[in-house]
Amino acid sequence: MSKAVATIASASNVPALVAELAEKAAGYAEAAKADNTRRAYRSDWQAFETWCASKAVTAMPASPDVVLAFLIEHAGKLKVATLGRRLSAIREAHLYAGHKLDTSGVAFRDVWRGIRRTHAAPAVQKAPLLTAQLRRTVATLPDTLAGRRDRALLLVGFGAALRRSELASLEVCPRDGAGWIEETTDGLTIHLGASKTDQEGEGAVVGVPHGANVETCPVRAYKAWLAVSGITTGPAFRAIDRHGHMAIEALTDKAVARVIKRSVIAAELLNGSTIEEATATASKFAGHSLRSGLATSASANDAPGQAIQRQLRHKKFDTTMRYIRSGQLYKQNAAGMAGL
Repeated sequence: MSKAVATIASASNVPALVAELAEKAAGYAEAAKADNTRRAYRSDWQAFETWCASKAVTAMPASPDVVLAFLIEHAGKLKVATLGRRLSAIREAHLYAGHKLDTSGVAFRDVWRGIRRTHAAPAVQKAPLLTAQLRRTVATLPDTLAGRRDRALLLVGFGAALRRSELASLEVCPRDGAGWIEETTDGLTIHLGASKTDQEGEGAVVGVPHGANVETCPVRAYKAWLAVSGITTGPAFRAIDRHGHMAIEALTDKAVARVIKRSVIAAELLNGSTIEEATATASKFAGHSLRSGLATSASANDAPGQAIQRQLRHKKFDTTMRYIRSGQLYKQNAAGMAGL
């Protein structure tokens, strides 16, 4: 809660209605950032407070020199991206408390830039689950309740290029603020609510057409899952225990990543890999592998860049181009045209 909001809420002579509005204002302020961002910021601020206590220095308000010393001490120990987020969390905490933290000085700016240049490392990208790999993975899934769910989860997530959080939160019927799946004659229409790049909750609509192959058709897989699960309302994809009992609650986004890894391991084992080899291969994949797999596979099959951008809902084409470059790496390649 900001200092201004806290002052309004705590003033004894403020009418009850204004105090109530102040509480609502605090709630809106909390909602300004995604849950994951708020959790990360809280953790980052606690790390800074703990460090300040160990050095017997003041965390709030902190001086720029103290913040810079914190960054220097952790440079090389934490990723630059993590340090950057912690710096943002410290700034945000001071802003909400009504304190000015001036990090615009030349010394602060140059040292922080030097830390970024010295310790920067390319982000470790998880592998895309390409169409051929997805086919092998889906083919290994058993004809059980969990197997039907995983088949629908993988194919819908791939076809709609969904983030794991979007996939986990999908509902069968519309509900305020939640994403949901609508069955149409042309395929599936995925209605999305707020997401990583849509914090204002404007939403988006993604179409998933019928697949050419029965075994990998997202529409057929989703309908088969609803038929066997009996789900008519609520979360579309739910937890299932080892006894085959389905929960009422939705899968978590972390569970989506585990489904992908587990399915890849099963496919690798069927292909003759050892458990160690299969586990090592599966470690290259994550929740994002469905989304990047669709983009990379579509690019490799010469899908128009605009179509890929539209399916991934990227606001900037530069972001989409990363996937297109990956998918087109060996197409129209200068080395391949050099007559080697």
